Amino acid sequence: MTGMNKLIKNKKLIFLIIVTGISVIILNSCIYDDAGLFATLDEESTDCSQNSSVMELDTTSKEFFLESKEKQMNKNLLNDLNIRKAILYAIDRDKIVNELFSEYNKVHNSLFSEDSYYYSQSWSEYNYDINKAKEFLDIAGYGVNNPLYITIGSISNSSTKQTIEDIIKEDLSRIGIKIWIFNKSSEEWYSECVGNGEYELGLWSIYNFEGSNLGYSFSSEKIPSMATEENKYCENFYWYNNTEVDGLLKRIGNEEDIDVKKQLYKDVQDMLADDAVVLPLHNRMFYIAYNNKKLQNIDLSIKNNKVFFNLEEWSLYNGEDTPDEGENEIIIGFEGEDYELNNLLKRDYISSLLLKGLWEINEYGEYENILVDEDYNLEYNTPGLSEKKVKVVLKDEIFWEDGRPVISNDVKYTFDLIRENNNLNGVDEEFSKVKDIEVINEKEFNIIFSEYVKNWKKIFNFILLPEGALDEKGIDDFSVKDIVANGPYKVEQYISDEYLLLKKNDLYFNEIPDIDYFKILFDSDINNLIGMLKDRELDLLIVPFDIDLIKGIDEDKNLNLLIKPGNMIEHLAICLKPKED
Repeated sequence: MTGMNKLIKNKKLIFLIIVTGISVIILNSCIYDDAGLFATLDEESTDCSQNSSVMELDTTSKEFFLESKEKQMNKNLLNDLNIRKAILYAIDRDKIVNELFSEYNKVHNSLFSEDSYYYSQSWSEYNYDINKAKEFLDIAGYGVNNPLYITIGSISNSSTKQTIEDIIKEDLSRIGIKIWIFNKSSEEWYSECVGNGEYELGLWSIYNFEGSNLGYSFSSEKIPSMATEENKYCENFYWYNNTEVDGLLKRIGNEEDIDVKKQLYKDVQDMLADDAVVLPLHNRMFYIAYNNKKLQNIDLSIKNNKVFFNLEEWSLYNGEDTPDEGENEIIIGFEGEDYELNNLLKRDYISSLLLKGLWEINEYGEYENILVDEDYNLEYNTPGLSEKKVKVVLKDEIFWEDGRPVISNDVKYTFDLIRENNNLNGVDEEFSKVKDIEVINEKEFNIIFSEYVKNWKKIFNFILLPEGALDEKGIDDFSVKDIVANGPYKVEQYISDEYLLLKKNDLYFNEIPDIDYFKILFDSDINNLIGMLKDRELDLLIVPFDIDLIKGIDEDKNLNLLIKPGNMIEHLAICLKPKED
């Protein structure tokens, strides 16, 4: 009786007859309700007692779904906060994670990884609660007896995404939201759907490490349609607009106190959660298996969603498996045909062992001095100075592997290489605001800005090359065999498509590692590498997630399994782009 009263209240009567083999829906209506699923079928008549129309459609068909969706009067339903909150409460994230990962992952409630200083469980309120979900959807005027039709999409070649979509579809159907899954090829999904805001619910990952990407993703100034040559990286694919969040993001960009930034990032995440525009699902995890009979002090960090091993601190158990000569070596498997180093802005654990830059970012998003002794703003220290300058002083006793000192000319040379090739992937959008590098002497240089950048060290997040390193070839042809190292290791031998052998660099300016040799074996077949790991022909391998494989490694007494959360957060996105009614 309650359901009938609700239908009468909404001025609409629907009869549903189920027939063997097909569902036939008969609509007898001439007035649509405020929520508006069905308009009058016979538009020329308003007399319900004299006119009726019959439509026979399979209620599970795409045609029925799209026709029902088209008859929803409000084309901007997802702008209703109650509907968005209903969606978030209705999704059983524990079920999703357990289905995909068993006990080897967990529900995530932040836009930062759990290892991050800025991690905050802002989405913990959205534990699965079907009653809350129904309450919010009822406020919006929808429910099981008056369903809402929306779509979800992702890339078509991902079984993981398909599993998530299927669970979300099942969960939302329980509260009265009908879902149709529209998946596309990777190129179509990201360029045509996500990039243009042509989706309703979507699944993809958001990269976030030290927090700067949140500005690109959620600032109202970064909506894709606002992109210009000056306003790059417009990645607010949610079309989210909140002036209070905009203000917090700008404050973060000018804030230097770490604890203050931590609170600001929490505030941003709390607001995003309260606005229910995204729902974090889980981290992308890294699974590292290693020989526990040989290696100790294993640890790593994840930056730019890449692994960085703390190899400088690794050591062997009592020298086990050490050759008679007293030298020691660890062997790491590398999934791929070869190792490429053709982008000075893309660091990984191999390039970071060979080449160091001026600064390196830490878990707080701060840049720590590596090759730099000190830096200071000349504008604040030199009265009457017209140009915006920062003076940088390099450390003493830093050398390339051949004994040459690392000098200011090397910095200018590397900077100019990147400026001449500013189509390199990863160039900071404010790179063009550096006018020049002015060499003062071997250990001092000035950075001259055409427009001062507050967080300017991010522009110099590249590895350093010695002057003249690429005079004979272009940056795209730069190979690992051309490297002159200034890091803890140097290239000892390189056999293309087979292996790369690194030897510790005795001229390294920091603490010299205990491990003499570090060998990387290339193989594009991960199964071969896994077999070598189990046979103890490899000491360490980053393994793909497969429940049976991971459980097998976890139970192997000769192997340890190290699990680290990455900087990619898989999430449900809700598009707020205005649609024409």
